[in-house]
Amino acid sequence: MLQEHAYMDPYEKYIASNPSKCIVCGSAFASERSAITKEFTGEYYSFCSSSCLGTFEADPEKFVRFEEEEENGH
Repeated sequence: MLQEHAYMDPYEKYIASNPSKCIVCGSAFASERSAITKEFTGEYYSFCSSSCLGTFEADPEKFVRFEEEEENGH
């Protein structure tokens, strides 16, 4: 995991503070740097494959809403 420095770009901050987990299928990643990432509304999301990225791009609100509901315990 990256250590935080005085200046980190948004991607570096995302990688440093989030374990790699595909937002679409939930797969864990062996390496944070191998993840496919996509910025959506100012947040970065990780994907295990281009297939999952395509699924997300077809309806990103569905996955972002589901992630928010999980975080809020709903």
